[in-house]
Amino acid sequence: MPDWSRFTFGITIRTPDTRVSSGQPEPELGEPARHDRVPIYARALELATQIHAVVEATDAERYFVRDQLDRKSAVVPQLIAQGLATAEMTARRALYVRAREALTDCATLLDMLSHRATVALDDLEPARALALALLDELLPLTVPPLRTR
Repeated sequence: MPDWSRFTFGITIRTPDTRVSSGQPEPELGEPARHDRVPIYARALELATQIHAVVEATDAERYFVRDQLDRKSAVVPQLIAQGLATAEMTARRALYVRAREALTDCATLLDMLSHRATVALDDLEPARALALALLDELLPLTVPPLRTR
């Protein structure tokens, strides 16, 4: 077998020491976790289930509103699960930011349905309360740490 170490193919391989000496910050690593063992993921799934019940009860509402609510609620647990599986904290925070944005859209759509009175408040309120609680829980996960240097 040929010794490939003497061929560079135009690629420069840097050791981890060169990144630090070049002034680039070291990537912030976290511990990836299985998503099915983390409570925030379970609550996101519960929200998707509750919103599905709301969507099923909104026959009088326009299709695109129901479709948007259904899609946004389905993507929240997906983004949280992807974030939990990501070790690099910058990428994890970006996924949590996207989950928070979709969750904000869900809460806004639930508010719209409430103000239009096309769905009974008893059907909307549990999903809305859970969406707001999840927003409060996701907010600290999206804030980058303070730089000390």
